[in-house]
Amino acid sequence: MQENDHEFPLSKEKEETIEKLVKKSRRDVPLFYDEGECEIIYIPIEDGEIRVFHHKPERITTKRPILFFPGFATTPWSWREFHLPHHGTTEYYHLETREKASSKIRKHRKVNFTMKQTAKDIAVAIDYLKLNQRDYVMVGTSYTGGAVLSGLIEGFFDPPTTMVFDPLCVWAYAKFWVNWLLPIMPSFILGALRFVFAKIIMTGMKNEAQKERNMDFIRGADPFKWRKACLDNRKLNLVPDLHKIKNEVIVVHGTKDKFHPGETFYKYAKLIPKGRFLYMDTSEADRELLNGIVGTALANITKEQQMPEILAQFEVDLGRE
Repeated sequence: MQENDHEFPLSKEKEETIEKLVKKSRRDVPLFYDEGECEIIYIPIEDGEIRVFHHKPERITTKRPILFFPGFATTPWSWREFHLPHHGTTEYYHLETREKASSKIRKHRKVNFTMKQTAKDIAVAIDYLKLNQRDYVMVGTSYTGGAVLSGLIEGFFDPPTTMVFDPLCVWAYAKFWVNWLLPIMPSFILGALRFVFAKIIMTGMKNEAQKERNMDFIRGADPFKWRKACLDNRKLNLVPDLHKIKNEVIVVHGTKDKFHPGETFYKYAKLIPKGRFLYMDTSEADRELLNGIVGTALANITKEQQMPEILAQFEVDLGRE
């Protein structure tokens, strides 16, 4: 059996189910970062602090909280729709990792922006928020999905339920620029020219939702943090160590894009001894909302329960004996 996107065809019934879920979940609720919707917490970590949005509604109807990490260097705007399905019904923590512009990190030559350090920060945050004393759902996407896997490999944390969406296990972002240009380019020059580079990189990109997301990333990027994180992770490769993960991990894939080729994530799930793989295709514009739908479904069950029925229909057999 060849491992590519064509292995996972969705029936018309399943496509309609996803459409209904997306339509139902696009609720008319405030954005999580609107004034008064979340408590903002800064958590002390090595070399600084990271920001967390904590939403705790008066009437919680789900069974456990969500700890969510948005993708590499993204802004709250980019992931605003993740919380639409559960805002006002679920306690959640939206944690921005150290490479985000919001972090208060001391800038010096030896400051560490590796994915492994990000995983250590996550462990510190879990302890600070006392989530290690609770049943909760951990959700990481793309780069932070990789950080979750890195932390599981190293044994930094032991979440009751782990879901990663398109986890980055091998560095994939702008390899030519990272390997050849960034090492000789000071941060202040990168900051001045970042919009020029963005236009070059996005030349020919037709997906408007992805272009908007990328431009938001460029506008919100801190040149020093972005440069240091790219350089510190350019040799990243978690794949040889995925077999060390002891936890059950739900790997989710939806929309295929330049940085998230779908055939890759099936392989990652299979390499994790207790890995599971969900395939839920949707439009690029609904990618963040789809993440929120999966997270909400997992928040509606406890760690003792099986896969939620609404998600079980999208699980793909990994061909294990």
